[in-house]
Amino acid sequence: MTQPDPTRLLTTRMRIALALGLTALVFVQEIRELGQGHTESWWSLGAPLLHGWPLIAVNVFIYVYICWLGFWFVRGTAGRERFFMVGWFVGILLWPLRMLRPQWAMITKHIGALGLAVALLAALALLLDPPVVAESGGPK
Repeated sequence: MTQPDPTRLLTTRMRIALALGLTALVFVQEIRELGQGHTESWWSLGAPLLHGWPLIAVNVFIYVYICWLGFWFVRGTAGRERFFMVGWFVGILLWPLRMLRPQWAMITKHIGALGLAVALLAALALLLDPPVVAESGGPK
């Protein structure tokens, strides 16, 4: 069986510029957090409403869903877009380690910042040399 062509998410200069701007904003916030030594996480997404096992179940469900989305976004892209997606998802996928091993919190935050730096450089590379897209919407 043949694989379908990878989906191009960042096809226009406007999309690439928006991705670059959003990535730069999040990267700056991540660097500022690292400078403050702030290691709290937004892991408990349903904390005000749920307690105990239901809270853990909701958090595990959300984490598995984010992992699934990350897998399909990374798998569905190619080239510099793949670097962009991996850079964004690396920090998100490591976030449970902060809860399981609190002594690893700063290490995972540094790895997440490095991933965002990779995503920022990939978006900049895409902006400087955008991919060629055919009229039908698929890559040439």
